[in-house]
Amino acid sequence: MPKVSVNPNYYSPRDMLMLRLSILIGGVLIGLFMIGDLQMVPKGLVDAYVTNRAFVQLPIVFALLASSFHPRFLQFAQAAFFLTILSLVYTNYYLIHVSWKLAAFSFPYEGTFLYAFFGFFVLGMTFRYALWLMFLSSAGFICLMLLDSVYGDRTFMNAGFVVGSLFIGVIGRHRLDLLLGELKGANEQLITLSTTDGLTGLLNRRAFTSESERLFAILRRSGQPLAVFMIDLDHFKQFNDCYGHQEGDRAIRCQADILRSVFKRETDILGRYGGEEFIVVAEGHSASESERQAARILTQWQDLAMPNEGSTSGKFLTCSIGICHGMPADYDSLENMIKTADEALYSVKERGRGRSIVDGGLTAQ
Repeated sequence: MPKVSVNPNYYSPRDMLMLRLSILIGGVLIGLFMIGDLQMVPKGLVDAYVTNRAFVQLPIVFALLASSFHPRFLQFAQAAFFLTILSLVYTNYYLIHVSWKLAAFSFPYEGTFLYAFFGFFVLGMTFRYALWLMFLSSAGFICLMLLDSVYGDRTFMNAGFVVGSLFIGVIGRHRLDLLLGELKGANEQLITLSTTDGLTGLLNRRAFTSESERLFAILRRSGQPLAVFMIDLDHFKQFNDCYGHQEGDRAIRCQADILRSVFKRETDILGRYGGEEFIVVAEGHSASESERQAARILTQWQDLAMPNEGSTSGKFLTCSIGICHGMPADYDSLENMIKTADEALYSVKERGRGRSIVDGGLTAQ
């Protein structure tokens, strides 16, 4: 039985457009920083600086942008974000090292924060990848400070500032992930409440209609048969009046459990159509298989032997089943197949209940 749920890995075309635009903006920002940085770096560092930014960092950014067009990008997106940001951070460390060696120039390290926070909060790196980025970026900066006393007496204070800032960013990412997880759970709960019948756990009528119409359209294109089962508990009002609503609810839950035991495929769509009436849409069956499934439902009710003294047709609670079996292409809509199954159900009730009929022909008792 299909389930309606939230897919956390789904990106709409608009989401992908915004992601690519964000990556492109990241590249533009690097270009803008180049304009400002070139005003302060010594002339002897210009070539090294331009090479680092224009021919290393920008290609890294545009490689990520290009990879976003891969059809399976979402499967490796987090790893791609992580490797991109880590590469930019270490490329920046190399620029700091070169600036100090070539011109004893203390190149600013703030780019480390910008790259990391861009990964954490713009690209949406998950907490696990953000934590690894923090560890590796912090370790790289500390090693750089041990190699070169770039910032003099403030070297290790700056190292502490880098590590602390990255830690704060990771904690922020973690809290954001928790909030997003809670939101996802709330959305899934809302979807369950809006699509599931509370008493039986089957799809409610609206959700059933949506799922079954989708299946009808697919089978109409593929030329496969479809079976629609309309199932109704016999003399249910008398049962409720005699035994009370709690027993009535139990009987309805029993009917749902029986249907789940008979229709087990992921593609089988089960729903509570209203009151004591149920509906099932199953693909790919032959008419004889549909008859056997209906017979199994009736047999399970016989085995339950649930008393129904208020019934005029027997001492036990039973159900009646109307079935429409055919090719979706032969019907204008799923609604027409449901109408045919409903007419078959009505014919069963006219002939004594506790039976099933396929397209109007009596087939099981």
